[in-house]
Amino acid sequence: MVASSPRALASGRADLWDSGHLKGGSVAVRYDGAPLKAGKAYHWKVQIFDENGTSAWSSPSSWETGLLDPSDWTGKWIAVESADERTDRLASPVWVEGSSPSPEHPRSFRLPFRSTGGEGMFTIVADGAISSLALDGKPLDLPHRDPNAFGGAPAARIKFPAPAGEHVLAVDIAPIAGFFIKPAVAVAAQLRLDEATGVRRITTGWQTRLGTESLWSEALPAAFQPVFPWPPAPGRLLRRTFVETGNAIRARLHVAALGGYRLWLNGVRIGDDELQSEPADYSRRIPCRTYDVTALVRDGENVLGALVGDGFFASYQAPEGRYAYGAAPRRIRLVLEIEAADGQAHRIVTDPEWRHTDSPLRMSEIYAGEDQDLRLWPEGWLSAGFDASGWAPAWEAPLPEAPCSPAIAEPVRVVREMPPIAVRRIGDRRFIVDFGQNFAGRVRLRAAGAAGQQITVRHAEVLDPKGELDRSNLRAARAEDRYILRGRPGSEDLEPILTYQGFRYAEIEGLPDLDAGAVTGLVLSSALHETGTLRIDNGRLQRLWLNTLWSQRSNFVGVPTDCPQRDERLGWTGDAQVFWDAAAFNMDVTAFTRSYCRILRDVQGKDGAYPLWAPSPSGLGWGTTSATPGWADAGVMLPYTAFLHSGDAAIVDENWEAMTAYIEGILARNPDALWTNGRGADLGDWLALDAKFPMDETTPKALIATAMLARSAEQLAKMADWTGRSAAASHWRGQHDRIRQAFQNAFVKPDGSVGNGSQCGYIMALGLGLLDTGRQKAAGRRLASDIRRRGTLLSTGFLGTPLALDALASVNENELVWDLLLRREYPSWGYMVDHGATTIWERWNGDTGDVAMNSFNHYALGAVAAFLYRRIAGIEPVEPGFARFKVAILPDQRVGSAGASVNTARGRIETHWTCTATRTALDLTVPTGSVAEVELPTGKTSAGPGSHRFTF
Repeated sequence: MVASSPRALASGRADLWDSGHLKGGSVAVRYDGAPLKAGKAYHWKVQIFDENGTSAWSSPSSWETGLLDPSDWTGKWIAVESADERTDRLASPVWVEGSSPSPEHPRSFRLPFRSTGGEGMFTIVADGAISSLALDGKPLDLPHRDPNAFGGAPAARIKFPAPAGEHVLAVDIAPIAGFFIKPAVAVAAQLRLDEATGVRRITTGWQTRLGTESLWSEALPAAFQPVFPWPPAPGRLLRRTFVETGNAIRARLHVAALGGYRLWLNGVRIGDDELQSEPADYSRRIPCRTYDVTALVRDGENVLGALVGDGFFASYQAPEGRYAYGAAPRRIRLVLEIEAADGQAHRIVTDPEWRHTDSPLRMSEIYAGEDQDLRLWPEGWLSAGFDASGWAPAWEAPLPEAPCSPAIAEPVRVVREMPPIAVRRIGDRRFIVDFGQNFAGRVRLRAAGAAGQQITVRHAEVLDPKGELDRSNLRAARAEDRYILRGRPGSEDLEPILTYQGFRYAEIEGLPDLDAGAVTGLVLSSALHETGTLRIDNGRLQRLWLNTLWSQRSNFVGVPTDCPQRDERLGWTGDAQVFWDAAAFNMDVTAFTRSYCRILRDVQGKDGAYPLWAPSPSGLGWGTTSATPGWADAGVMLPYTAFLHSGDAAIVDENWEAMTAYIEGILARNPDALWTNGRGADLGDWLALDAKFPMDETTPKALIATAMLARSAEQLAKMADWTGRSAAASHWRGQHDRIRQAFQNAFVKPDGSVGNGSQCGYIMALGLGLLDTGRQKAAGRRLASDIRRRGTLLSTGFLGTPLALDALASVNENELVWDLLLRREYPSWGYMVDHGATTIWERWNGDTGDVAMNSFNHYALGAVAAFLYRRIAGIEPVEPGFARFKVAILPDQRVGSAGASVNTARGRIETHWTCTATRTALDLTVPTGSVAEVELPTGKTSAGPGSHRFTF
């Protein structure tokens, strides 16, 4: 029952909706009553029935709506920039371009100018690699750029004297070497001359030539003018006062921003969300959140304050760069709705009444870290009576093209605090702090010192042989926080505000002494409820599962990222696709999946292709125009997995058209049902053991692609069946059968050999059920034989490894499953644990891998945790929301006991088994509304709600 007021609900009057009696233990029942209105509270309760017809009512509860439509927003977007930054922005540089055939053949550009005497500031960025920059023939120093950096160099800003007279700025630019080489280069720049007569800004007048023998000619403007990626700028403080004369009984603050923000009302921080505004394709939608601030509003003068910086919107996002989703400036929009006891309501909005000034945040970027000058905090700026007459009035920002869109997923928060396990002095005023755990987050430091004293915090995942930080795998990420102390009596708390890093170790420099109690690691993660706990009577395997959970915590930060430490941190779809099964056991990923899938749909190509990563400001990624097998399939795998675990059909309904468009787009290019055409980046079994380069074809890529297509079609058929789309279910079952047959005809021989004989080929065929019974056993023998021939090891990469143990279990190679799980030599999961891993590595050989791509916190190879839940612990959903689940354990006396508990939509499922040489005992708890399908050596049986014991 849903009512418009507590009184109506208490009287049993469902004036908005009465669902009626829904039989069958329904979960995730969607509201289907009167249309919802913005900013309203709705009151509800549920009546439940048992098998005898006895019923009981839940306690009443409520939900609220935020601003549901763009028209619900009032007030203006205000700019977050200084007056100089605004003037620079309005004199925007013009991109000029020219051909350049290869990285060995740079194109030259020059900008002649005349100065009347003064200082010059040159801001330049290139589409390509700058090999030299000179003023009047004398080289100018460019910031160092790590040669392994993912993406081009950001805009550089160089200052120099500009004496009176004629001058020439000259730059050479070549295409960036890599997988995809663009045969052209471009440059954009602004020269700001601070002269006695005033400030001039020069953005045009470029000349160009290719080689040293051709003549200089006018450089033509590029046909496409990208956004100019202005360098990092200090954050801004904003404040507005308002007076309340009545008793506020309800106050809600709605916030949207293009930039990162933190908010206060009357000196009290609003909420505990971090890293807002979270990652999104800001060119399509701008996430907004709503906060209950009723308790913070007071009679008299009130002060609403904000600190706004670059955040995800303006920070460098690899490989595109800064301001990848739209032009400067950073912007914020707020609506504070206050309702008084008499029912009257009014709003405080972003308007010219706001005032702003410089902030202590001198620089803040996601990859780089933060620079804070704590001396610049204005004393009392969040209090009534503060004199803000020296602050500038806010000005209206350009209206973003995208609408404000309520955030769906749980926000990022500090989910844990980590004390150090060791603090070690390594030099004068230098210390290494070991938190004992690799994680994503920040260092909070309590420090005392004189005003102006500098303290630096650097981050790393590992140490070098000398015991110093090894930061070589961070590539271009500075991953460093710098503080200038205020010099207050006692101590000061130092902590980043709008950024985060991935690390286990921190180097703290600038203090004469450091006590462990003064340092805390703050773990940041999307605040998803953790639902699963795995228990295995083997310390190494228990640590493997825990490492997987920590990698999930570290990489579920607004979107599912690949890594939290280097200059990447992107929502790679391939990583998510292989890991989502494990993720859905560890945490309730329902809302997180809906949020990320909305981003996937925003980026989806016109033929239905999903991107390599999302959000992505430049289409499908890496210049591709079609779907990449195993990566794009995330668009189907994620809704399928989330629905199977939660029972919430909304995730299917929201993505149905996008999912069908995806598979139909592939089949349109491949009418024979073999995915041979249009395979995007075609990464194959990425990072397979036998590969010399990550995307080598160690397994036929058409085989992998067709297998992925078959699974996506099968998952779509199941979702159609579960949601009542009977015609669609029949259609997609037929398409799956057609793809499966095409796979067999093309890649499977009568003797059971598959593809080129690689392990990945057999694993795909077996693990995805693509073989007929007659050839399944033969293929299984060949797979097991190859694994043993190599020394009981897997040669698979990102796509093959997650399916490997399922493939072996499907042909009853249970002993070999355990051999691989218990293996400790390279390559294996045990090798990682034995070598000190506290999270999952990107590569099997992370301890010796190529630093150009070597994350120590990368969950893809941790996808094995799903197998541990499903087949070791024996909890595998077979109908949405665990209405039915399978219990088919694989006990082994080398591990005396195992089990798991998973909190599902229907209640807690728990298993525990013990195994000896003569007897196995299984204890099982089934929640109300669920049925367990138990598979034992003696046969199959069903178990209803309650506790059960089985022995064999």
